[in-house]
Amino acid sequence: MQQYILTTPGLPKADALFLTSMLDEAYFPAAHAVSCSCVDEPADLWAIEAYYNQQPDVSDFDALLTDSPIDVRDLTIKPVENRNWVADSLKGLSPVNAGRFYVHGSHDRHTRTQTRINIEIDAGTAFGTGHHGTTTGCLLALDHLAKSARINNILDVGCGTGVLAIAAARLLKKPVIASDIDPEAVRATKLNARANMVAPFINAVTAIGTDHPTIQHGAPYDLIFANILAGPLVALAPKLAPLISFRGHIILSGLTTDQERWVFAAWRAQGLVVKQRYRLNNWSTLVLGHPQQAKKNVRHLSPVRDRTGQILIAKWLGRRFAGV
Repeated sequence: MQQYILTTPGLPKADALFLTSMLDEAYFPAAHAVSCSCVDEPADLWAIEAYYNQQPDVSDFDALLTDSPIDVRDLTIKPVENRNWVADSLKGLSPVNAGRFYVHGSHDRHTRTQTRINIEIDAGTAFGTGHHGTTTGCLLALDHLAKSARINNILDVGCGTGVLAIAAARLLKKPVIASDIDPEAVRATKLNARANMVAPFINAVTAIGTDHPTIQHGAPYDLIFANILAGPLVALAPKLAPLISFRGHIILSGLTTDQERWVFAAWRAQGLVVKQRYRLNNWSTLVLGHPQQAKKNVRHLSPVRDRTGQILIAKWLGRRFAGV
C-alpha cells in the first residue's frame, strides 16, 4: 500500500507539540502515525512527521493551521519510498560456514554449492539466522557428533526459526521435535522446514520447557539442542536431563564463557559430564553426556577460519578437563 508523509519545518516546541496533537486527533485527514522530534537543538526547533494511507490535499489542513505560526505553504507532502526493509537488512547478512553446514538467506541462494549442506533462513520475527555465535557453536557440535554418535531421535528446545532442527534433519534424515514458547517461532520453523524440504521430519510444537505431551512421549532422545539462555538452561536441567538416552548428548548454548561453571554445575548435579566445548566470540557451547561415555580429556574446540573470517572446521586444542 502506498503511504504518504507530511513534514513541517522547524517550529518552537510548544507550537510543534500543539500541532502534533491536532494532527493526531484529526478525523480528516486521518493520520495513522504522527511524530515530533527536535531538529535544531540550540534553537529548540521541532519538526513534525505524519503518515497517511491516502494522499491528503494541503487544503485539508487549513483549519488545523489557523492558530499555527505556519500555513499550508510550509507543509510538504510526498509519497513514502516503497522499499522492502527486511530484504534490505538481509543484504548485510553474509552466509555462515559451520562445519558441513552453509546457512544463508534467500538473497545469497546463488552462492550455494552441492558440496555443502545448504540451509536457507531469512531474518524475521523469530530468533535465529545462524549468524549468532551460539547457533554456530551448535552447528559445529552437531557436525562433529554426527560423525561418530548414533542419533535416531532429536529434540530442539527453543527452536526459534528452526535452523538447528533443520540442520539435524538435513544431515541425519531422522525425526526432530522442535519446540518454542513463542507461537511465531513455531510458525517460522514450520515454514522454514518446508522451504528446506525437511517438513516430514520436523514436528514443531508450542511448549513451555518440556511441558508438552509430544515432547514427553518422544523421549528418550539421542540428541537435544537447548540454545536458550543461561538462566533457563539451569532451571530446565532437572527436566531435560532425564530425557537424554544413555548414549545421547545434549548441546547447551546461549551462555557466555563466564557463565559456564554456573550452568555446568546444574547439569553435573544431574549426573552429566562435559564432552566438548566450543567458544565463539565470548559465547560458549557445551556438549554434555553420561559419564560412562566420557573421555579422559574433554575436547576444546577452536574455530579455524578462512581469509574472510568464515568458520571452516574446528580443530582440537586438547586441554585437560578440570571442571569447565
